[in-house]
Amino acid sequence: MLDLTAETDADRDRAQSYVVFRLGGEAYALEVLRVQEVLDVLAITEVPGASRSLLGVINLRGHVVPVYDLRIPFGLPLDSKPGRAPSVLIVEAEEGNGSDVTGLLVDRVSDVLEFSPDQVQAAPQLGLGKTTPFVRGLIRHQDAFLLVLDVDRVFSALATINGEGV
Repeated sequence: MLDLTAETDADRDRAQSYVVFRLGGEAYALEVLRVQEVLDVLAITEVPGASRSLLGVINLRGHVVPVYDLRIPFGLPLDSKPGRAPSVLIVEAEEGNGSDVTGLLVDRVSDVLEFSPDQVQAAPQLGLGKTTPFVRGLIRHQDAFLLVLDVDRVFSALATINGEGV
């Protein structure tokens, strides 16, 4: 006799949670394990002479955290229309000697959803514009796709733009 309950539990164990956010009209997904928290934009202190992708720094419980605008590496126009305040994803940036915490400015965070690995499809090589190198997969959700963000490639691009490590 086949135990369907055990099979369902195994599927759930393999499912991965993703933070879903919007940026420039597109929906993206990022593994929850990489996101420490989501903040509404607070006071960001500008850093004189910083690259244009570095919006500034915030004080997160006594720690200085740099905040980068994802629109810059994605080649999106800077958001000039007032509306809902953007969010900052506090993300772990893995480095060779450990991890560091970095803020990524996004338009808004909408959900945390679970998907099994077989729901993540390979990203097409063409058609995603400047975001192509930052997308490692697609997830069909409702009537659209979520672009699965390769956050390590984003950090590499930011390091190249800034001329230093993120």
